[in-house]
Amino acid sequence: VNSYLPHTPSVISCAYDASLTHRTTITMAHKSQGNSESNFLVVNGSSLTTESVFELGSGRLKLKLDPESAKRVDSARKQVEDIVEKGKVVYGISTGFGNFARTIISSEKLNELQYNLISSHAAGVGEPLPPERTRRLLALRINVLAKGYSGISLKVLEQYIDAFNASCLPYVPEKGTVGASGDLAPLAHLAYGMMGKGRVWSPETGWKSAADRKSG
Repeated sequence: VNSYLPHTPSVISCAYDASLTHRTTITMAHKSQGNSESNFLVVNGSSLTTESVFELGSGRLKLKLDPESAKRVDSARKQVEDIVEKGKVVYGISTGFGNFARTIISSEKLNELQYNLISSHAAGVGEPLPPERTRRLLALRINVLAKGYSGISLKVLEQYIDAFNASCLPYVPEKGTVGASGDLAPLAHLAYGMMGKGRVWSPETGWKSAADRKSG
């Protein structure tokens, strides 16, 4: 694990926005390998290769969001905000999930809806994934979000990238859901740690309570 330690101290914040307004911030001290452009991989939703994903797991590369991807992310976010502001009925935004798809959720409960979705699926068991695998998982999630289809805010996506670059890694158990939706539990745990819940790992301290790293 020590081979993933960067080298110059600095401070970053990483956070996950559960829906439209809720945000918990985790602050981490980390060391950087320098700001050389060669240390960065620009992510745009389609630029990752198998080789680059493995390299990202090593901690030797950092991520940077492509400007065009940022525009797409921002545009999709505005669509989500428009849905909420106008009270439109859209599955998973203003309705429940699965059997509750026809249940309309009031605007006052939207934060709770998104929080409950994540916390209910963060039900994996077993030992945590090693840091290199969690880095790959986080990099892949950032890559998907960079496509600009999810409705995530640009600020939160940038905070995910900050978290990756700082090795601010949530606790993701090795065992979880399987089958067609086999990534639900691992991805829920990924978001859960970014919300300041569960545990997070850093090169300097190892595993600690995510709540201890909240700064706002």
